[in-house]
Amino acid sequence: MDGWWYRALALPFLHIGDVTLGAEWDLKSPLPTGFTLGGAVCLGKESNCKTNTQPFIEGRTYVGISATLPEDNFFIAMVSELTIGGVIDLVSEYVPALDTVSIPGKLSESGIYPYDKNYKTKCAGQLDGYANETTLDLECFAFFSFSPI
Repeated sequence: MDGWWYRALALPFLHIGDVTLGAEWDLKSPLPTGFTLGGAVCLGKESNCKTNTQPFIEGRTYVGISATLPEDNFFIAMVSELTIGGVIDLVSEYVPALDTVSIPGKLSESGIYPYDKNYKTKCAGQLDGYANETTLDLECFAFFSFSPI
């Protein structure tokens, strides 16, 4: 699925996008010899997820496993800025009782940040998704990847 399914499953804060599912077969085997699976999830208001404007949390994971070509195996997991304060801000939009929660500055700022130290100016306001003809910038995410090659 290219693009995004906003308000997935009738939940106003759940957006699913760029889902991929694939299988590969060796002609000598009746069973699949490999698969690829992945996708993205954005939590937050639709407008925030579309424009990369806080508060929102976007995560992406893609994995590929091949029984016949192990060098084609891969895994990558990415997450946008993920801080304690950001999570509280995000949840407080849907649970009004959390508006009164006050967290000290340094604790509120603790979390996981994207690779690029200038990500706030670089990534904020960028439209996301293929419909808007933009590309995914890895520097806007904290990520872990693995491949045997």
